[in-house]
Amino acid sequence: MAGYTETMDTTYADIEDGKRHDIAVEFITRRVIDCDGEHVHRLLVADQSGKRFTVLATPHSEALIELKTGATHHMSGVLGAIPVTTADDNGDECPDCGGRLRPGQIIDAAGTAVTQAASQLSIDEPFGIIDARATVRRVREGRSLVDDWTPMDDDRPVTPPDYVCESCGRHVDAYELRETVELDHMLENRVMENASPAPMSADMASPETVGLATGGAKDVANFRENVANGYTPQPEAISDEGLFYDYHFETGTRTESEALFAPRYAAAMSDHPISGETERYLSVGLDSTLSIDEFERPRLDLVAVLDVSGSMDSPFDAYYYDEHGRKREAKDDAATKLDAATQSLCALTEQLHAEDRLGVVLYNHRAHVAKSLRDVGTTDMPAIRRHIREIAAGGSTNLADGFEAAVDMLIGGTPSPDVERRVVFMTDMMPNTGTTGDNELTQLFADAAAEGVHTTFIGMGLDANAELADTLSGIRGANHYFIHSATEFERRLGKEFDYMVTPLVYDLNLDLEADGYEIEAVHGSPSADAATDRLMHVGTLFPSAKQDGEARGGVVLVRLKQTSQDADLDLVASWTERDGGEYTERATVDVPNETGTYGHKGVRKAVALARYARELRTWAADLHDRADTATGVDDWLLPDQRGQHERESVPLVIPDRYTERFDQLRNYLADEMETVGDETMEQEVELLETLCEQAPAPPREVND
Repeated sequence: MAGYTETMDTTYADIEDGKRHDIAVEFITRRVIDCDGEHVHRLLVADQSGKRFTVLATPHSEALIELKTGATHHMSGVLGAIPVTTADDNGDECPDCGGRLRPGQIIDAAGTAVTQAASQLSIDEPFGIIDARATVRRVREGRSLVDDWTPMDDDRPVTPPDYVCESCGRHVDAYELRETVELDHMLENRVMENASPAPMSADMASPETVGLATGGAKDVANFRENVANGYTPQPEAISDEGLFYDYHFETGTRTESEALFAPRYAAAMSDHPISGETERYLSVGLDSTLSIDEFERPRLDLVAVLDVSGSMDSPFDAYYYDEHGRKREAKDDAATKLDAATQSLCALTEQLHAEDRLGVVLYNHRAHVAKSLRDVGTTDMPAIRRHIREIAAGGSTNLADGFEAAVDMLIGGTPSPDVERRVVFMTDMMPNTGTTGDNELTQLFADAAAEGVHTTFIGMGLDANAELADTLSGIRGANHYFIHSATEFERRLGKEFDYMVTPLVYDLNLDLEADGYEIEAVHGSPSADAATDRLMHVGTLFPSAKQDGEARGGVVLVRLKQTSQDADLDLVASWTERDGGEYTERATVDVPNETGTYGHKGVRKAVALARYARELRTWAADLHDRADTATGVDDWLLPDQRGQHERESVPLVIPDRYTERFDQLRNYLADEMETVGDETMEQEVELLETLCEQAPAPPREVND
């Protein structure tokens, strides 16, 4: 169907009742029929053989019709119908008016207005119906831009009502005749406004070089918004790397290097503000030798994968399931996750260049390729954005199927540093059908990464599953963002898009060669849990903006355990750069022997933020664990049972034992903020104040 430049083979003679057809027609005339206040459009068209016939367009399809007399139009998904036939009286009466009932037909499935219009027009031969599932596009001669969007078919068959009242037009189900129970039918339409990207921000400019930051989380928005809305966040929603990316870090004095990556090291020794325990740290400053003027993102082969499952039609600022496991229905005027996703996807497409290629996959219980991979320069992008805004949600969530459909478009050939093959996944991360296990999903994405296909996850809504996002975004070349505001995401796209899709460094390993130190913990890497007593691994480094010479998110922090006195800290760093070059660097770092000593303000800020995140993760994990085990286990499996990644909300609760700790942590952060001179840390102080002010009396589910 791409471009619709060729004549369709379907003719009027092929139209069958209840079947959908794609047909090219010449438009002749249009007439509007008023049916009890609803407008049905009667179109007179001719097929490619010259046969004239009627097409009725339902009131809800009016916006799809762009017609010009004498021009050729492509009608996709037109529903075939035959005129109403009256059956013999079977004695059944309408529950409302007592009128005679006839068997329902396909035409009735399009609505009473269409049925009335066909009656008024005295249509006596088969005709077509344009409903909300059908599209009409004009075939333009000599047009270079292509609208190659293919709507996601509703795989439910068109089903006529059991009976229709010949007097009042009411549809009556068979069981109503037996039980006389009236059903209410509701229809909801939602229209999205166009989205536009924000301009480039001045803080993208670096005075010298591009900074670097790890893959994985790129914000902690989900954590902050959960607290602001009265929910206890998942502990994974405040990952160290996500928190670090909210700040700029001094990285230290640059050493001479021919490599793109220029790691810098600094050490610190200080007492924990709550426990009083002395802790030793090593910071790895993430900097580069790449000039901001020299940086240019590669050409993109990008496939956007949009989750259109039922949970995406739930409120954006509330949980799909409440604390009792009951679904929440979105109010008519509520912004939904799908609203934010389609707006954000439209904004993302504005960042693409003419030579980039874009594909789109929609998925619920199955995957559908809505747009094949095509270069942007020959694609009718305004039309594509219109189609995106028309997407509706429903069904279950087969995340793996959606991803595999995207990979199928991107895979093949030898990966090149000049082309970035990337999947952008917009989802609330709640797979409940198909492949759902963490290990299986991780392997699926890892296998694609090994073939040079990387993934960006964009988590939608307050209840986006941070745990699964954290797991999957630790894969080579991956990162993830939480959307708490479509407008904010558009702003970030304008600032960061080129950076978010361009991994520069892979497989950074830091090996401690000295016997006197071991790695106790790693902060600021999605693969932190993979660290051993001697080796730290970071899967991917992306470019990041600089501000006053400091790199955004530009640090990985290693907490050290000293195993012998007066030991030297000898390091061997190794990594692979985007062009395939492999590098190794050796260094010796002086670790202070006096508490309260920091190599520079960058490591001091990182230490303070890492302690803050660790404390909040401990609290959030505690509350979630107790909420999960508060009630007995119901192991009866129901057809609609929630999947393992679908989460109910946990109310915001601060047990007594945490109140004092949060108050101590707040005072510590306030002092550190003043010392390092970063006023943006005030947001962490304010969040702790919110938690300290929370009433300590817990609900039944999480009793202290």
